[in-house]
Amino acid sequence: MNALTVSAPATLDRRSVYIFLTRHGLLFGLAQLLILAGAINYDNALAYLLAFLLGGLLLVGMLHTWRNLAGLALVGVETRPVFAGEDALFALRLDNRAGPRRPGVDAVAVAGRRPGWRGPPERGAVSRHALAAAAIDEVTVAIPSAQRGWLALERVKLESVYPLGVLRAWAYLPAAARCLVYPRPIGRLPLPIGGGGGTDHRGGGGAGHDDFAGLRDYVPGDATRAIHWKSLARHGEVLVKRFEGLGGTTASLSWDAAAAAGGIEPRLSQLARWVLDAEQAGLAYALLLPGLAIPAARGPAQRERCLEALALFGGP
Repeated sequence: MNALTVSAPATLDRRSVYIFLTRHGLLFGLAQLLILAGAINYDNALAYLLAFLLGGLLLVGMLHTWRNLAGLALVGVETRPVFAGEDALFALRLDNRAGPRRPGVDAVAVAGRRPGWRGPPERGAVSRHALAAAAIDEVTVAIPSAQRGWLALERVKLESVYPLGVLRAWAYLPAAARCLVYPRPIGRLPLPIGGGGGTDHRGGGGAGHDDFAGLRDYVPGDATRAIHWKSLARHGEVLVKRFEGLGGTTASLSWDAAAAAGGIEPRLSQLARWVLDAEQAGLAYALLLPGLAIPAARGPAQRERCLEALALFGGP
């Protein structure tokens, strides 16, 4: 399930893009000053020519570095739910229909609202992109998710040192998007079937005796015996075998059935594990939480509904 957040377009105008020398740029400037001092001291025409040539190169590079970010506009942010412990990916749609190709654009999520001299702290890995000319392109930023619930993306920092590497231009875009983080699907309790808790029908175990129903994406916590190794070897994709069986059997995933898991978060993790196991086995399953009852059903919509309820449990 992908979620698209469309906010008021934010455009990087001339007042929004900052620029300053990099460490290499400081050394470049120092060398230029030394050359100029030598030219003045010895009245050397060639040294003057070299100093002014380097100065002109710096001015031209400053214009190109600044223009590599100026004029970009954010038109929307797309994301999809993840499980706790995974990276939440936010795809920013940048409008570059009126601009040239922009190579070497770095993007990273930042915390806080007001940038200082050193800027606010970053919240993930830096990703590098080359934006196509005259098109709406995407820039992806990743934020590590530590706990379930909503994970907010407030602002994104765009940065570029193109083309010389001696000047750095940067700007901040207000993203105002959020990603839903499901509980980490871990737990060792057997899947409760038909209201009882004694029958073990986990997706990676007993499912081997049922009918094969296709493949799905791997989720952390899936049994290794359920992995489709041929797909991994041929295409590099980690897929898990999904089975259907047990006729009209229904799994009742209740808060009380997961009591042996421990506290609130371990219970939610166990219930998330059961949701994935029941879906993999092709069972109809119901989710019973304090103050919430989701009727028995199966399929991707039921899976997302149950995981969303677990992710937002206890929240406002």
